[in-house]
Amino acid sequence: MRMRRIGAGATLLACLAAPSHADGTLPELSPEELIELAKSTYRGESCWWERVEEDIGEIRSWEISFRYDYEEEDGPDRAVRLYQLPCFYGAYNFSSIWFMETELDGLGPVHFATPELDIDYADDESAVVEKLTVLGFTAVSSLFNAWYDEDTQTISSFSKWRGIADAASSGTWTFHDGRFVLTEYQADASYDGEINPVTVYKATRP
Repeated sequence: MRMRRIGAGATLLACLAAPSHADGTLPELSPEELIELAKSTYRGESCWWERVEEDIGEIRSWEISFRYDYEEEDGPDRAVRLYQLPCFYGAYNFSSIWFMETELDGLGPVHFATPELDIDYADDESAVVEKLTVLGFTAVSSLFNAWYDEDTQTISSFSKWRGIADAASSGTWTFHDGRFVLTEYQADASYDGEINPVTVYKATRP
């Protein structure tokens, strides 16, 4: 019997057994178990847990089949279980947190590489961007207005910087070799009433 390896602090679920099914698929956590895991992993106030429990039907899960790059093409498929939970509810942004389980890494939270931007404006209204610089990359635990596309195996997000979304940022993370990697990120930093994003990062390979 294989035991689930989970993130630090999520001890309440450490004793839940997670053997693979006969066909190699991974068992699915119940929404109640997943909320318990999320609360143990994220102990702060970033998520509105009472609201999350009310919206338990909004929890999503998917199973992904893949092979690592070093494995033979005709070898057996490996299974990944991906989960999405609601977290924060705002006026025009909704955030979610993500968990993933693999045979090798066990069960734990997903963090997403994100560019750290430095923006200089040419006017007091922040309508004209004089300079936009990528200072580096950080990792975030939640994404705004995010969704998973099974056909492309991508997670995408769209964060509105204000309600009319003329200033916003969006990202795409593609499943590759057992992980989600950032493949594109766009930012529309000008509060000018128009939708005009620029690409600040794009992967050199798909």
